Amino acid sequence: MKYAALPMAKARVSSVALGTAAFGSALNKELSFRLLDSYIAAGGTFIDTAHVYADWLGGERSLSEKTIGAWLRERGGSKDILVATKGGHPDMATALKPRLAHKEIIQDIDESLKFLGLERIDLYYLHRDDPSRPVGEIMETLNSQIKLGKIAAIGCSNWQTSRIAEAQDYAKSNGIAPFSVSQIFWSLATANPGVFDSDHALMDDQALKFYGESNLPVVAFTSQARGFFSKAAEAGVSALKPELRTAFENPENLSRLERAQKLATHLGVSVSAIVLAYVTSQAVTGSAIIGPHSEAQLKSSLDGCDLTLSPYHIQFLLGHTDRWETGS
Repeated sequence: MKYAALPMAKARVSSVALGTAAFGSALNKELSFRLLDSYIAAGGTFIDTAHVYADWLGGERSLSEKTIGAWLRERGGSKDILVATKGGHPDMATALKPRLAHKEIIQDIDESLKFLGLERIDLYYLHRDDPSRPVGEIMETLNSQIKLGKIAAIGCSNWQTSRIAEAQDYAKSNGIAPFSVSQIFWSLATANPGVFDSDHALMDDQALKFYGESNLPVVAFTSQARGFFSKAAEAGVSALKPELRTAFENPENLSRLERAQKLATHLGVSVSAIVLAYVTSQAVTGSAIIGPHSEAQLKSSLDGCDLTLSPYHIQFLLGHTDRWETGS
């Protein structure tokens, strides 16, 4: 297991984080617990959840947080584990209405603390932005919760780089805590138009330049492109589910699939390992979130999770050079 040095963490955190969106809902309690146990046993230390996870199914809310909270109680606490959660997501019934008012942020934090069974949340992201609201107001609300000891560090999820820069400048000018990390879509795959809603932030060349210059770490969601590369490598693109092909089948990704297969063979690792290492081997400090739905998927994702690609390997995967073998 590779580890990353995130500025808000008490110790280094694993560069592969365990995503838990389906825990307690699509995945029952028993399987969720087994995945958590297996991830920790493999050296994982970074658990990612959100207050809104599984709310789209209707019925009981915040099932992921509640499941993790139950597991933490059974395990005896969160020592040596960084637990990150997200709040401030629009209500699922009114998904276009932002929820970043002072009272709404505090309500979500208090509920997350209760459901997770924690006295303090290690890393608290705002799940979405509200560009109509002054960024200073948002940062002051978050910092008030840091001062109260409810959260240790703050991050943003699906914020555009211009708003992040504004928030960081405000924090610096006012002597308060800035964002410690940003969570966005980042993968070897390029998503087709319409895959993500307009309020999602996606890594591109401009964003990569911003994160490199600002030294702001990135945590990548959908880092494995929902299994597009590994499943296509195993069974062929034609065997993929229609929704997966709609999301990621395009000439660029097909070329990257071929290159990932060649590099995987050369290095003696799985395609899945190549895809994860693409994120965790960048100059920008980052962690890749995985979202396994079975123990076999978890094992496949963690096999080779200590792999580091050279800059030349990354350039080969992107199609910027054909001399891939010189990256050995």
